[in-house]
Amino acid sequence: MGLYSEKLFPWLLDRALSHPRIEARRAALVGQAVGEVLEIGFGSGATLPFYDPAKVHRLTVIEPSEGMNRRAAARLAKAVLPVRAVTGAGERLPFGDAEFDTVVVCLTLCSVRDPAAVLREVRRVLKPGGCFLFLEHVLSGEPKRALWQRRLTPIQKLVGVGCHLDRDTAALVRAAGFEGVVSAAEEERAFGALAPLAPLVAGSVRQGFSGGGAGAASASGTGSGSAASASSYSSSSSAVGGGLP
Repeated sequence: MGLYSEKLFPWLLDRALSHPRIEARRAALVGQAVGEVLEIGFGSGATLPFYDPAKVHRLTVIEPSEGMNRRAAARLAKAVLPVRAVTGAGERLPFGDAEFDTVVVCLTLCSVRDPAAVLREVRRVLKPGGCFLFLEHVLSGEPKRALWQRRLTPIQKLVGVGCHLDRDTAALVRAAGFEGVVSAAEEERAFGALAPLAPLVAGSVRQGFSGGGAGAASASGTGSGSAASASSYSSSSSAVGGGLP
């Protein structure tokens, strides 16, 4: 699986996520990011053009796959805003408490080993009042469709390098204790033939001003204990100025 997961799959995923409807949804979501921003599961960097350099002070991205990081390098080298790239997993972020104004996750919680742990880490690193922006494909609310999602998930995990069709991510986000509304899943032809098995859910929720900060995170989520390699990318373009088209 090494050759497939590190070379072929990153290319296939890039192709799948270039669908116009997926791009439009990602652009609308990422365009809301402000201040110090973290994206978990950066992948090949397809979201990078959607960040507005007039609103984002610095973008930090984290991705565990070396294959994805290699594909992202060319995009990062052309970034028009300051970017810090880190190799690591979302379950244990190598960042301090209350460090970010915005955390972005796009089609990532389906594949991480422990989505609840990732969400605890999101809460830990968000500043009070900070915003968590996400777009995910989730378990359907229709029993027959959900049954097929569960049946096909073992195959999808192999083909999609850990991707689950049957995760109830909306419920996980609600249970994590964020403040705000998680939108209902929308059945949409965004994934082509896979659309019936991949309803989408999106949301913009906030970290509470009390009772939900670093103290609510698990002790294992502290930043200082994580092993990660970091690299910085800069651009000759100004980080402040006109927004992206």
